[in-house]
Parts: sequence; C-alpha cells; structure tokens
Amino acid sequence: MASSITAKDVAQHAEVSVGTVSRVFNNHSNVSEEIRQRVLKVAADLGYFRSSNQPAATNATGRVLREVGFLYSSSIEETPATTDPYWAPIFHGAESASRKANIKITYRTITDICRVPHLLTNMLYEMRLGGILLVGQADAATINSIRATRTPVVQVDNYAPDLSVPIDTILPDNGRGAGMAMDYLFSMGHQRIAFIGGPTLPGSRPAYRIHSVQQRWMQYCMALLDRGVPVEYDLVEAGNLTMEGGYKACKRLLERKVDFSAIFCVDDITAIGAMKALREAGRRVPEDVSLIGFDGIDLGQHITPALSTIRVDAEALGAVALKTLLERANEPDAPYVTRLIGVELIKRETVAPARLT
Repeated sequence: MASSITAKDVAQHAEVSVGTVSRVFNNHSNVSEEIRQRVLKVAADLGYFRSSNQPAATNATGRVLREVGFLYSSSIEETPATTDPYWAPIFHGAESASRKANIKITYRTITDICRVPHLLTNMLYEMRLGGILLVGQADAATINSIRATRTPVVQVDNYAPDLSVPIDTILPDNGRGAGMAMDYLFSMGHQRIAFIGGPTLPGSRPAYRIHSVQQRWMQYCMALLDRGVPVEYDLVEAGNLTMEGGYKACKRLLERKVDFSAIFCVDDITAIGAMKALREAGRRVPEDVSLIGFDGIDLGQHITPALSTIRVDAEALGAVALKTLLERANEPDAPYVTRLIGVELIKRETVAPARLT
C-alpha cells in the first residue's frame, strides 16, 4: 500500500488541503505548528516518506538503495565526523563499501536540527534517502523521529536503551577491549589504576552518558573486583572526550594527591590530554605513570612517547554498518541484530612495569 500513497492521501487523513501538505513539506513559514505536526505525523503513519524515496541498485529481493545518509549527531562537540580522528575512518569504511555496491553516501550533521523533530523529518523527506547510517550519540527521540519516516536505519557505535522497538546496531567490542587494557596493566604489576571517562549522568556513583564509555567503565570495575582490588572513586575522573577535557581531568586527579601508577583513559584523545597534564606535573610517562587509551586513532602513534591503546577497526565499523543496512533493506521484517567489531591491544611506549616501592 505504501507505494501508492500520495500527497492527496496525506491531505485527506490530516484534514487539510493538498496545498497545505505541499507547504509543510517545503518548510514554508505560513503553516501553524499544530498543522505542521499533524501533517508530518500522518505522512509518517501512512508511509508517505518511504514511498517518496527513489530506489536504485538492485539486490537479491528486487529492492534497491540509491543513496544512503551518513547522519552524525554529537552530544559532545561540533567537529564534523568527516574530520574527527575517530569518526572519519568509520565514514571512509562506509564510503568504500558503498562504492562497491554503487551507492551514493551523503554526509549530514544533524546535531542541531534533531532538537526540533519536525525539522529533522522535513530534512529526511527532502533528502529522499533509501537508508540511513546514524552515528554519534543520537538519543531515543531522534531515533524514533527517523524511524517514523519508515527509512531503514542502522546505528553505529551508539545504543539507545529506551527504544520501544529495537534497531540494528554496530558496536566495537568495548567490554573485551577494556578487559584487555586492564589485563595488560595488571600484567605489568600495576594495582592502583586510575580511570578517566567521559560525560557523566547525575548520581552518587560514576555513570556515563555514552554507551561505549559506560561499557569500558563497567569492565574497568570488573577487572579490579575480579582481582580483589576495590574500586576507589578518588581514582576516577570525568572528561568530555577532548584533549582539553583529558588534561583537566588528569589535573584534578593530581590535585587530589591520590597514589596511582597507571591511568586507563576511555579514549586516545583523552589520553593525549592527560599526558600533557602529567608532564606539567613532572610525572614521566611511562617511568612514573603508565598510560593506555582506547580507539587506536592515528595520532596516537605519532606523539612522543607513542600511545599504547586498544585499537578499534573503525573502517570495519562503517563497512559492516553499510552491509547491515543493505540486509535490512532486503528483509525489513528480519530480526534486529547487534554486531560487535573486534578490537586489539597495541603495545607502544606509554606502558612500563610498575615501580617497586
């Protein structure tokens, strides 16, 4: 039925004129907000947006995708995903896979627009996308707005627990990676290991807004408890996943005068900022304090000393996400999947044996 839905059908169900429907979809200002929301909801309920997508490269079931949107929503910073040292390789991985499938990838930052649901819906209608790769930290409301357009969507390195219906999800193996980092530090004799994470949620105990950060934090705690080492909140600090945030978080740790011989940073950018704070305080890396990051961005191997890290195959994240999107377009009613991309420990120069005291 969706393929036969027209603007006239939307107008009839919304009890407005076809001209009003046209003005809503063209984002004219001379439409009241109540009418705009009513028209957009009816269009989504009828599947009008999906019927407007123009398909293109055939797959096994006869369905095709001509254009896929790489939509980036960040709760952290405004750096475009295409230049961010973590997200850019994910984009490149999706783009490389799309060329093999003869699919066009269109990049768009939606951080601001997703705060106004009808503007997001309008944008998606105008883009005429056959599918969406949603990256960054989109919340449940944003995901629900996208799903209302009936467009196949896969989220990449994000997890929204409050969705009424699940969604295909591609994640790095955060738990295994954090476990590998902690195992490595313990194998080098470290017992008092600090943790610098990301933005936190309100509460008396550390909890993190971003799913991957929370998974790494939970594994940090488990690694300590499995060895009979208590989790000390004085050794835990919050950052904002930037160099400046890592620098300030590490300075707060140092000002607290707590004893630690190593720091597990939740990402490489944070670790690079922490390294600067350690240097300013006269702490040598790794002689005085060992440091390990997560993500394996290229910058980490070019600093001095080169950063030990847990490498995420970011290009594989993008490529597998596109493959999953094609599968979803092929089989809209198939069970939803969560796929983990493997990680590896990269031993460089910022971890050394703990000094005996």
